[in-house]
Amino acid sequence: MSLTLRHIEVIRAVLQEGSVTGAARLLAVSQPALSRTLKNAETRLGMLLFERRSGRMAPTPEALTLQRDIERVYREVEAVERTSGDLRNLRGGRLSVACNPSVASTLVATVLGQTTEAAPDVRVSVQTALNYEVVELVRTRSADIGYAWDVPRQPEVVATEIGRSRLVCLLPHGHALAARKSVSARDLHGVPLISFSSTLPIGFETESAFAEAGATRRIGIEVGQTFVAAAMVRAGAGIAIVDQLSVRALADDLVVRPLLPRRVVRLYAITRPERPSLLAKQFGDRLARLAVDMVR
Repeated sequence: MSLTLRHIEVIRAVLQEGSVTGAARLLAVSQPALSRTLKNAETRLGMLLFERRSGRMAPTPEALTLQRDIERVYREVEAVERTSGDLRNLRGGRLSVACNPSVASTLVATVLGQTTEAAPDVRVSVQTALNYEVVELVRTRSADIGYAWDVPRQPEVVATEIGRSRLVCLLPHGHALAARKSVSARDLHGVPLISFSSTLPIGFETESAFAEAGATRRIGIEVGQTFVAAAMVRAGAGIAIVDQLSVRALADDLVVRPLLPRRVVRLYAITRPERPSLLAKQFGDRLARLAVDMVR
């Protein structure tokens, strides 16, 4: 039969104190209870660990040989206790987040900026990916939590809407439409746009807005990420339709105008059905609260 952690605890206490009385006091148990546990440990090991000499418990050579391994076990147990304490108090641990680049540079960056100083031992991995890839990363446990626009439903993940971001028109200063308070799809009829494929949420909603307005969307440059679209506008390659959240970190030097008819993309938090870690839950709760203010 193998030893339990309680047996090891008792042997260590007797080694430290040199007596049953001292060991019982150290562990806050009665002497008879400690003696029974020690005797049971010796029975399980099939060897004598201590000999009584002049009122003291002298360790046998076998006990001294075991002492190094006993101390190693204790160090590992203490490490588990420290780590569990850090996890419980959210001071340590690991978290993997998957999201598209626009969410990474806005919501995720803001939450991490608020929390890393208070939890210096937390290690966070941020993976940027396309919306459908975010879902797959969470589903396959390559990420603890994900964020994506208008994700397809999947039975193996839970998608919770946490905010909506309206579509806006991104223009260079000096453009004829920059003087307006909003830009209509009719204003962009047949104009070559820096735009997204209709297979992507922003492209789909843009196409819907143009169809409602009876206008034709003409794609001059097709892109897949908002920061690329912003760079193209900045370089003078045209105007773009993107989502409002995404341009918060990208368009300080560009003109942003609401697109009419109004269209939005929905931001979802992607998780697995089982209970998340305390760290993942805290991160998700903070980002969801932030999204209320930033994603409208």
